[in-house]
Amino acid sequence: PSASIKVLTERGTTYLMGRLTATEMALATDAARQTEGDETPGTGMLEAAQRLSDLYWELVYQDLAQGDLRDYAIGESRRYCELVLSRQPDNAPLNLRLGRLLHEAGDVDAAETAYQRARALGLPATRVLPYQAELCFERRDFAGARRLMQELANWGSLPRLRPVINY
Repeated sequence: PSASIKVLTERGTTYLMGRLTATEMALATDAARQTEGDETPGTGMLEAAQRLSDLYWELVYQDLAQGDLRDYAIGESRRYCELVLSRQPDNAPLNLRLGRLLHEAGDVDAAETAYQRARALGLPATRVLPYQAELCFERRDFAGARRLMQELANWGSLPRLRPVINY
């Protein structure tokens, strides 16, 4: 079943209402834990953890969670992401997500390490370089940001980024 989210704003406070299939995910996690045990997460537990990381990340990515709820969603997505990476450290897309979560949380050094790992594991440069350039820009390393953006300029398949690259 797909996730459904309803945003309710009342008196300046945003609430998330609805189902993120959390009940089903909790049941799947509990069933996997009973079947596989708590010591070493098995396939079922890792699948449930990755799905939970996906769902929490969507709250952040879609900007549906703000304030404390956003911080909570980042923390939970990171927790489940790290659980999967503890058993599947060569999962390039999850290393990228971990980098984005760390970046969102303000841990720029750890985010850079995760981005580098994602690239080393074979994720295309076009998926990682924009985030690395953003980190450089935030650190006020404008030469590094320019270098990374020039590297992106070699990719002709990025029409949406072309204005940023040209700048």
